[in-house]
Amino acid sequence: MPAAIPIVALAISAVGTAYSMSQSKKAADAAASVDANTAKYNAQLDNAQADQIQADTVANIRTTRQEDAAYLSKQAASYAASGVLATTGSPLHAQITTAGRMEQQIQQKYSNAQRQQMLLHSQAKEGVYYGQAQASADRAAGTIAMVDGGAKLAGMAFSAYNSGVFSNKSAATIDPINPAIDD
Repeated sequence: MPAAIPIVALAISAVGTAYSMSQSKKAADAAASVDANTAKYNAQLDNAQADQIQADTVANIRTTRQEDAAYLSKQAASYAASGVLATTGSPLHAQITTAGRMEQQIQQKYSNAQRQQMLLHSQAKEGVYYGQAQASADRAAGTIAMVDGGAKLAGMAFSAYNSGVFSNKSAATIDPINPAIDD
């Protein structure tokens, strides 16, 4: 009966190690899934934000051009009201300069929006790559946990074998220095 105690202890330890291996692998796989899904979700948000910037910029440019056209029309009307021909000389030059500056500001706004969009799209791609790398690292940790658990199980079995747990001899009859020689 005393020989059964080490076998039971070994079995309990083996079951605990196997369960730990299994749970570590499940946790690593779950973490990998969370990492990948979080990266994908964040990328979708970044891409949506970039698309919204594009839509807002186009709408703002349209509004700005309408406002600029109204301003230029008022400018031409004020020249006409003061008796100056708005289609010749300095008044025309002033209107052309004003229109050019207005369009230059519009183009700068559009260029800034494009830069923001490119940054967000790039950030989205980088986030996905990072999420994939983190998921891969999590899966590797799960695999390492399985290998480590397997090594522990093998070590327990080897120790049990060397201590005579699997033989008909009790541990008290085995010489710890030279297990093959009986007392």
